[in-house]
Amino acid sequence: MTTPPETGSVDSARTVPDWWIFHGTGQPRGHLDLAAQLPPPPPWRAYGGEPDPGAPPPHDHSSDEDTARVLGRARSRVSAVPLGPRRRRLLDRVNAAILLRRPLLLTGPPGVGKSSLAHQIARELGLGRVLRWAVNSRTTATEGLYVYDPLTQIHDLNVEGARRRALGTVDRRYGADGDPVEAHLRSSAESIGRYLALGPLGTAFLPTRSPRVLLVDDFDLGDFDLAGDLLDLFENGGYRIPELARLAGVAESVEVATDDPDRTARVTRGEVLCSAFPITVVTCNSDRDLPPAFLRRCVPVHMELPDADELVSLVAGHFDGATPPGTRALVTEFLRRIADGHQLSVDQLLNAVHLVGTVDGAGTAPGPEQVEHFCDLLWHRLTETAG
Repeated sequence: MTTPPETGSVDSARTVPDWWIFHGTGQPRGHLDLAAQLPPPPPWRAYGGEPDPGAPPPHDHSSDEDTARVLGRARSRVSAVPLGPRRRRLLDRVNAAILLRRPLLLTGPPGVGKSSLAHQIARELGLGRVLRWAVNSRTTATEGLYVYDPLTQIHDLNVEGARRRALGTVDRRYGADGDPVEAHLRSSAESIGRYLALGPLGTAFLPTRSPRVLLVDDFDLGDFDLAGDLLDLFENGGYRIPELARLAGVAESVEVATDDPDRTARVTRGEVLCSAFPITVVTCNSDRDLPPAFLRRCVPVHMELPDADELVSLVAGHFDGATPPGTRALVTEFLRRIADGHQLSVDQLLNAVHLVGTVDGAGTAPGPEQVEHFCDLLWHRLTETAG
């Protein structure tokens, strides 16, 4: 049984299964209240975090510049993209991961839209900016959770102490007995929030009414042990910050910076526990082996290059919903070269469409020779050397 999507979101001829939360349009859906519509998690994926009632909701995602660069500007209506077998398999798994509160593990060659999928989910479901954690060979899980700068804190405390001694003033933070240990703890507890900030991984697991979207990008570039380090977080839905936990007797909760610009969060007794497991998209450009324990906690899917209709729709998304002249011819040539063994990315197709439109000011479709010229100019294989 299928139902049509919400009025005004996509063409009425496009139908999706009843159980899908994410329809795959990448465009905002009017009056969707995800927290009310999303079914409860499995009992073994429910966590006890309490959302802060005073925390502001995520900003209007349609205005987010990062997503606009990735997907194009948000539109109230988009042309329908046929849901062929390949795309249905992809969206089936995406929705299964959302409902089961499991990370989605996306593998596939560069440039097929793995990272873009996270932005599509966030914008369509109204979940705020994507929290992107870019992985490289030096990345550690702790860095993704939070960063702490104790050296700067010590320096600032020493400067403040020297200033007070020079002025002859009394530090009111000191207890009546002048106990230096107690004074140091109190001072650290009050000021540590200025020197500790949650990273994208840590921010994603803050307790919120609706889940955040976490993009773990280029996971295959990380150290082999990184997957193991994330297992506890993905299983238990939270983490501990030892620097704050040690001060819990002095300051039960501390306000710290988050990965969201100009936003802070209160961490109580050094413990962070999510209330809504983040919609986590993990991307890998290679088929690198991952530990079985990590794989069984994910919903894996291999992404392939979009078909012709999807590519045309993708191009239109970057040109305010319009299909520039020559798009079909360029898409046809793009797919032909890939079928011949060329490894190309969607970015290269967008570059060709833009350049053809810039050179051909008349707005007429380019001829075959012009298409061939710009394809040869821009579409070098990703495995070729420069020049």
